[in-house]
Formats: sequence, C-alpha cells, structure tokens
Amino acid sequence: MTEAANELAPLQLLETSPGKYSLILGDTAMVRRAAVFESHGHEGGGYDWDSVARTVVRLEIPAVGDRIGFDPEAGMFCAYGTDEEALRTLGARLAEVFHDPQRLAQSIAAVRDEDWD
Repeated sequence: MTEAANELAPLQLLETSPGKYSLILGDTAMVRRAAVFESHGHEGGGYDWDSVARTVVRLEIPAVGDRIGFDPEAGMFCAYGTDEEALRTLGARLAEVFHDPQRLAQSIAAVRDEDWD
C-alpha cells in the first residue's frame, strides 16, 4: 500500500475513468464504527457516513464543497468528482474521523437534523 493510500485507509480513492475519481468507504470498514453511530441513534451505513462527510466539509473544509459530489448507498459511502486533490483532502479528514471514535462521535453530534438522510 502506498503512503498516500495508507493516509486515507480505510477509505480508497480510485480513478474510475480518466480524470474522474471516487472516494469509497465500504461496509466492511463501516461496521467497525457502527457502535458509535448506534449510540447516537443511527445505523452507521453509507447514508450516515454521507451526513458526517457533508458536515466535515461544511465545518472543516468548506473550500472543497463545490468540487465534490456525493452518491452514497446503504452499504457504501461514495464521494466523487474530477478534482482528485479535493477528494484526497476529504478522504484524509474522514480517515482521521474514522480512526478516532471520540472525533467521530463529535462529528455525528454536529450533523444538523435536516442533514440526516
């Protein structure tokens, strides 16, 4: 695994076609943090991670917000776009949140009610 990929783990940044990228968090990783979401009344699937990601963008890295699209599913979080660096920035932040359950809990608590899907 490259250093850049390790920095984003367990998320993966993939070039899906020339110049188009997807940032993915799969359900096998999401289940490792489900208890944190459950303690806040959420399941911790792709839609819940989407709410957390949008909150991280809104509060921590708003400059990348208009350069990233979101397309979650129940068993997968996905952000996409043509700006690899914006997705890498989001991926690094989400990896930090993923690896720190206390920070994840704070991020969950910061999601506005209307931002839960």
